Amino acid sequence: MLPTLLCCLAFAGITSASISGHIASGTCVCLTTGGVHARSGAGLSHSILATLNSGECYKFNGGILTHDGYHWYELQDVHGHHRVWVAGNFLRTSSSSHCSGSGTSTGTSAHGSFTSGVVSAHCLSCICQHESGCKPLGCAWDVNSDSCGYFQLKDVYWQDCGRPGGSLAACAADLHCSSGCIQKYMSRYIGGSGCAHNCESYARIHNGGPAGCHHSNTLHYWNAIQHAGCSANS
Repeated sequence: MLPTLLCCLAFAGITSASISGHIASGTCVCLTTGGVHARSGAGLSHSILATLNSGECYKFNGGILTHDGYHWYELQDVHGHHRVWVAGNFLRTSSSSHCSGSGTSTGTSAHGSFTSGVVSAHCLSCICQHESGCKPLGCAWDVNSDSCGYFQLKDVYWQDCGRPGGSLAACAADLHCSSGCIQKYMSRYIGGSGCAHNCESYARIHNGGPAGCHHSNTLHYWNAIQHAGCSANS
């Protein structure tokens, strides 16, 4: 059985320490295994802000602290969180010139990385900007149910994309998780919708449900996404 402190750090396999001492601020570091928890502070008692995948890369912010037998490194702009702490056991340095989120997404915003999939990073960015200013807004009542987070996800939408992140509120407040939910939702419904595989369809489905691209009441939403800087081919 793995020691408790290790299973609390990661859900996946444990690798030998790759970083254990000082590295320069601004260094690009990458995850060497999947299922690693990024925390709000240096230590196992701090809350989990995101769960990271192998190959994701982020910039080191300069903070190093030792707690619970681990050297913790402060990383910036991780899954929509400005600052997080990750144990050095699961990190390696990298010379990547495109560091933030480079392992798992095709694009980034000022708030973190978008998950890759059928919807382009540009299209996701326009939807995110329109829905929340691309900020992790709290849940608020809107048209018969709560709308939450970066993309103003609702519970039925979150259930349809597979209930990722443990709860609607947690996933919606994580840019990587919430954009991943959109990717799964669109992959699930675009094929049977009769809609074109483009940003207009994805935006109108996001607003109006699986057949949203056929509903005239989603045209105003698409106009707003165009004003945010996207076209059908974005």
